[in-house]
Order: sequence, then structure tokens, then C-alpha cells
Amino acid sequence: MNIQNLYFGKDDAETDFTSSGLLQGSFLKTSIYEQIRSRSKSLVIGRKGSGKSALCLMLKKELDKEDKTYASVITPDAISADEIRRFHMTGINEQQSKKLIWRYIFLVQICKFLLEAVRDKHNLRASDWSIDSQEAQVLDWEDEQGCSSELKKIREFLVENREVDDLNFQENFWRVINRIQTALTFKAFGQSVEVKASQAPSEGLSLNSKLEFLESYLKKPLDSLKEYKFFLLVDKVDEIWDDDPSSNEMVIGLLMASKEINQMCNSVSCSVFLRTDIYEQLQFFDKDKLRGDEVPVVWTSETLPEIILERARVSLQNQELSASNFWSNYFPEKVDTGNTYDFIVSHTLMRPRDIIQLCNLCVDTARREGLEPVQSRHIKQALDVYSSWKLNDLIGEYRINYPFLNDLLIIFSNTSYVTPRKRFESIYNRVGQALEERYSDYKFLLSIDSVLNILYSIGFIGVERVNKTVFYYEDPRTVEDTDKVLVVHPAFRNALKCTSSIDIQPYFPTDVADISSRYLDQIGRSRPATRIEFERIPSDRRGERRNFFNSFLKKLDNFKIIVVQEQLPIEVSGEISRNLSRMIRELEDIISSTYYDEIQAEVCCVNIVRHLKKLREKLQNSGFISEKSRVNLELERLLQSN
Repeated sequence: MNIQNLYFGKDDAETDFTSSGLLQGSFLKTSIYEQIRSRSKSLVIGRKGSGKSALCLMLKKELDKEDKTYASVITPDAISADEIRRFHMTGINEQQSKKLIWRYIFLVQICKFLLEAVRDKHNLRASDWSIDSQEAQVLDWEDEQGCSSELKKIREFLVENREVDDLNFQENFWRVINRIQTALTFKAFGQSVEVKASQAPSEGLSLNSKLEFLESYLKKPLDSLKEYKFFLLVDKVDEIWDDDPSSNEMVIGLLMASKEINQMCNSVSCSVFLRTDIYEQLQFFDKDKLRGDEVPVVWTSETLPEIILERARVSLQNQELSASNFWSNYFPEKVDTGNTYDFIVSHTLMRPRDIIQLCNLCVDTARREGLEPVQSRHIKQALDVYSSWKLNDLIGEYRINYPFLNDLLIIFSNTSYVTPRKRFESIYNRVGQALEERYSDYKFLLSIDSVLNILYSIGFIGVERVNKTVFYYEDPRTVEDTDKVLVVHPAFRNALKCTSSIDIQPYFPTDVADISSRYLDQIGRSRPATRIEFERIPSDRRGERRNFFNSFLKKLDNFKIIVVQEQLPIEVSGEISRNLSRMIRELEDIISSTYYDEIQAEVCCVNIVRHLKKLREKLQNSGFISEKSRVNLELERLLQSN
């Protein structure tokens, strides 16, 4: 199938939302969308790349289409991060100070919403509401609820404070902070407001008094326009967060201000889109009051491929394209022994960004070769680039939280991707002290238990539970004492060069021509070095060797059963079983062939024995088997029999 137009969109929501992206044409309305729209949830939590910003942007777009509904996206700018962290007003604590910034921004946006609703309701011209200068006149109009005077004062308040006549929040936060500290005026509401605020014993309490007045003042016009709905959507908070007390207070202030706005009236809704790692480390008194507002962004192996299918439909302009047709016509049906979509999904952290990046890489790899559709080798080639991206992205995502992460991950490089917990603890005990010395400020995070929980919570490792490897997005618990096997996530294995659970190359059949003479010298009792010499062996001797091959084949079958029965890690037993299946299949084909070639069978056995010797060595060194274990004893018998 033609893949020239096949495309899955941009990596980030902001770019993908533009005309060159696919977000607007392929967005999937999940239950979270409806929960925010209905105001049943207001705190969206998800990892970087999980689709929070996409959800925010599409909510804004869809809400704008609804009658008597207004929405504004509020995104703090990175350039103001230092000013926000330093902001503090005398007389109140830092958290309350940060909260006042957010309350002011939210209340100003509500003021703008009200004026926009009135303008639409009374068919007023935009020029009539221009607030480019303080001399702008307020248009006279009458309102059946008697709120015209309140709304005129609200507009005068915006004019006096030089607020932009735009529903979108586009101003730098540092300008807002400067206005709050130096030039904020409430003269539009009468001198009494200023006088009352001036009586407060501190600047923090003075501003709080003014904002309490404004909030109270807005309730009447909001009630008069109760058929209208107003949505505040706060995103990109991580751009001004830096894992310090001031940053945490800023986020806590946001959450508490948002909670208060949602309690203000039924027509106003404030939703916050926040990174999981930021939210989880916040500690404050009223956090338990937010539990009912929380909604996590969760994708599954069933829902994640739907994103790719929908984007394929848009890029190919084929809305009739089914999942089965897509995965069989544009991608190979299988990679190794599993379904392609299962293979691709297993290499993601269950995030839209991951699967979009990997699928784009697969298509680009095939397109460079001028081949279509995508073939399994293109997927495996793409994994090398993708894995490096994911490893670098993981380190970058958590560089503020865990600056030691890069040094920690080296432990898992150039080894098996399955590690017994005891072995990890042994290795970590040798490097842990050096990490504590290098990152002394993070010493409290560098105990073995803390490190394991960090690696699990960020999705780098999974653990084996009930004969299944699970990752945090499937089982969001801590690492328990009963978790004895650690497994590196497939997304990072290629970059770390740990692509085997037993740290050996997969078994591959070897042609006789590829075996050097020194291996041929080891074959059989007389070990002939050439085919001519081998053919001089009497026929009865050849029959004996054929019986041996059949006996060796049965022993391999029996060993495969033992591997499955023994309590090896599921990833390890699976890989060993796959390799044994290849060995058995190769030897069976040789023995049963019409053109039976005994020297080929001898070479096959040598190849198998070499692999089994490496297997036993790796299993012992990794601590997967002991000398007296059934697997080790059976391996010993297999090797001795040859």
C-alpha cells in the first residue's frame, strides 16, 4: 500500500494543533473531555506527552463552538518564572502570596467573559467596547436584571488597569506581577474600596481585601447571565516549575485559587492540566480536598492504537480504513512472533507522543528505502533511534527532580534487561556511596528502596508480579519487598544495549560454510575436517550418529519443558524457550530432510552446544539458577551428552 502520504502528526500538541498538524482532525474525545465540560472534574493529571495539552487545546476549540459558552487558555510564560518564584507580599505567607496572583488573573478573565457575553447578548459592536485608552466611553445600555451599572464599572476597572480586551490570556506574568505590586487600582468601584483596603495592616492583606471585594462584586452580573458558561483552562505550569519550595508554593497557590473559583458560582469552571510528578510531590494541608477533582490521563493497549488509526485515516483521507486493514496493509501483520500493534505499543510508556514518534519513524525508514508497506525490519531499525530519543527524553523530563538519573541508568547498560533484585542491590551497594557524594543534596533519595521506587514510578523499570511483568502505568503501586525481579522497559533497551533477558545473542542457525575448520575438527569421534573425509565414514557409523541426533532432540524438548516449569523470571524463560524452539526446529528439519546431510546436523549440534554453554554461564552469573537447580543439572546433562 502507498505510504507516501501516511503521517501521524507532530510531536507536540501546540504544533500539531496548527494547519500542518493532525490534532484538530483526529482528536479522540475521551471521557475526560466530557468530565471537564460537565464540571465533574477539574484537575487533569498526566505525564509529559500523555496528551494533556492536546486535550486542553481541543477543549478550547470545541467549547468556542458552543452557544453562550466562552473559554480561555491560561499558560504562564517561562520568562516570568523567576519573578513568580520571588513574588511575596508582606503580611501573608508565600503560598498565599502566589495564590493572590492566580486569583487576580482568574477574576480578570471572568470580567472579560462577562463583558463579552453582554456584547454578544445585546449585539454590541466591538468598537463600542474598545479599551485601548482610559478615555474610552462605556456604551449606555439597559439590562432587564439591572446589572448595567455593575458591568460598566467592571469595564472601567479593566480600562484603568490596562487589561487587554481579549478573552485569551496573552500577557507575561511578570507584567501582571508588576501591576499587582505597583499600579493596581479599584477606583472604578468607588473610593470606599481603596480606603477599606488601605486600612489592612499589610500589602498582602490589602490586596486580598480588594480581590475579595471583586469576587463578591462579580456574583450579581454572573447570576444575571447564568445561562452562559465560562471556562478557564490552565496549562503548561511545568514551564515555570523548578522543584524548589517557591515553585511548589506557586503550584499549590494555583490549585487552591482554582478550587475557590470553582466554588464561586455554577457558571464558572477552572480546570488545571498538571504533570503527575509535580502534583505527587506537593504537600499541603488541603490536598485531600482535591481528590474528588482529580482525573488521570490514562491510555491502554486498546485505546492507544486508536490514535494512530484515526491519524492514518486523516492523512490518507480514508475514513473507511479499519484497524485490521491498516495494520495488515501498511504495516506487517507480525514482528517476530507477535502482532505488530502489540509490539509497537509495548515499546511506549502508554503515551500518545511515544506511539506517534515510533510510527512516524517506521514509515520514514521504509520511505527512505523506497519500499512500501512498512516491513518488520524497518520497525526494528527505527527502534534504535526511537530508544535513544526515549532515554534522553526520560533524563530530560526528570532532570529537575532527579539530576542523578543519568548516572544511575548506566548500571543497566550492556547487560541483561532482566535483573534479580538481589543482584541490583549488590551492584548498587558498590556505586551508591559515589552517587551520594556527587549528589549530596539528594542523598535522601539515594537509598536502595527510594531508587527502586523512582525507577519504577518514572516507567524505566517494571517488576514481575504473578508471572507477568507490569509497569507503573499498569499497576501504580510502590516496589514491594516481594518484587524480586526487575525488568527494563522495552523503550530503553536498544539505547542501553540490553536487548536480551539473559545477556546473550539470540540463537540463529549456522551454515556449514560459516563454521571454521577448528569447529569441524570437534565434530564426531574422528572429527573429520572436510566433507570428503566425512563421507568416508562407514554407513553404520553414520546411522549411530543419526540416532544420537534424535536422542539429543528429545533432550532439548525435555529441557524446554523444564524451563517453563521452573521458577525463572517470565521474560527469561520466554527468551530461552524461543531460542530452544529455533534449535529444535532447525535440527528437526535437518534430520527429517529428504536430502539428509549429517555434517550439517553435526554443525547444528556444535552451534547449539556453544549457545547452551553461554546460557548456563549467564544464568549462573546473573543469579537466576544455582548449581543444584533443576535447570542447571539438566543443562549439564545436555552438554555432557554431546
